[in-house]
Amino acid sequence: MSRGVLKKWGVCLVLFFLFSACKPESAPPLPPVEEEGRFSPESLVQFGRRVVFGTDRPVLNEGGRLPVGKGQCAFCHMFVAGQKSDRCPDLRNVEARSNQRPKEDRYRKFSEKFGDSGEPKTGMKPHAVSGGEYLIESLYCPSCYMPEGQGPKGAVGMKSAMPVMTAPPMALSDYEIVSVVAYLQEKDTPGDYSRVTAKQDWEHYFGKKLSLPEKAPDGFPGNEATLKKTALGTDTPDVIIEKMGCFVCHKIPTVSLARTGVIGPLLVLKTNAQKRIASPEYQEALREDRVKATTPKEYVRESITHPGAFVVEGFSDAMPTDYRRKFTVGALEKLVDFLLTLDEELAMQEERERFGEVEEEEEEEEERPGSLRGRE
Repeated sequence: MSRGVLKKWGVCLVLFFLFSACKPESAPPLPPVEEEGRFSPESLVQFGRRVVFGTDRPVLNEGGRLPVGKGQCAFCHMFVAGQKSDRCPDLRNVEARSNQRPKEDRYRKFSEKFGDSGEPKTGMKPHAVSGGEYLIESLYCPSCYMPEGQGPKGAVGMKSAMPVMTAPPMALSDYEIVSVVAYLQEKDTPGDYSRVTAKQDWEHYFGKKLSLPEKAPDGFPGNEATLKKTALGTDTPDVIIEKMGCFVCHKIPTVSLARTGVIGPLLVLKTNAQKRIASPEYQEALREDRVKATTPKEYVRESITHPGAFVVEGFSDAMPTDYRRKFTVGALEKLVDFLLTLDEELAMQEERERFGEVEEEEEEEEERPGSLRGRE
């Protein structure tokens, strides 16, 4: 190459670097395509499915149960026909029903009731104007509105037994809440994203822009971590109960998180384990080789690892069947030993204390202006 050609190339390179260095710094960078993509209806629906089920392909197992993700929704709510989780509101066709909720007279009464000071537990004031906003509101504040017939017994339909989804142990982020709602909006018409307005609903409801969480949660699109949890031998019984979601279905004395479960039996195994083994029903199952336990400890262990082997009368075979894969040996033994310390007297003592708290709450409720009690 001639010296003249090299000189020209040298001048071009100098000019290129000079212009590059003089490029204005005030021009804001374009938002990353990856971040924009995570707000698309498709991404929100996919992530919401993972939060609900812990997998992209939830399949109903032989026991009529769906897998359970971080949100733990499938413990109690029915998503598909044949599912045994039917103790809480049915979420089939929920998108269509949600559009009617804010229009109901009963919803207006709740809005008036909590309009000044907010719902006691969360401080939120119900003000949804669309189906998507109603679904979002129901996850942040389950008791902001209780549709007719869905309140727990003894609560006059005023309080929800559902936990606040942004509080521990679920502790869902805003992005996770929006993703769950997006999934609920799409699930009855798979592949049709025209009804997925969750992001816009959230932003209108709260009056601000939705942003990604600072730390990507487990199961986030592109994150290899899964939503599955394992009970460890180093965990306390309370931590094991929280990890495994036992509190969702069972009342467990001394465990503050497990005070409202009504789907499964009260866990007072110091009192009940031996009685269950001695019952005619269990003895029949023993003769038929459907069960194996002959001691209280064996019975409690069996009820966790093979819950369908013997179902307590009055309850359905609705307990997840994969716990034997989620416990270490040490964790299982720790939980079994703990449950065998709980008896009926302890449960009755807690109920008496709780009943006193409920009476105080009801007295306060009656004294509040605009109370709905006695008007329905």
